Amino acid sequence: MTTCRSFFSFKVLILISGTSKAYALHMAIEEGINHMWTVSAFQNHPRFLCVCDEDATMELKVKTVRYFKGLMSVHSQLIADNGHPSLLHTEN
Repeated sequence: MTTCRSFFSFKVLILISGTSKAYALHMAIEEGINHMWTVSAFQNHPRFLCVCDEDATMELKVKTVRYFKGLMSVHSQLIADNGHPSLLHTEN
């Protein structure tokens, strides 16, 4: 039996690629949590990572794409400045 505590200890990675999945990415990221798009429930997960290609972002708002690209830029800069290859790794 899975409890909420053990569920949130997992890391979740969702990979979305291609224009055929663009609407699913939009519903997962930009819309609220919805029973019709169960992937949207991961918005509340503390260890959720969504990886997508440029084609999959076609349905996203420009502001959303800029925001996440900015986060990626900051993360890359932190790694370069600290020389640490694994800033994403955290022990809890």
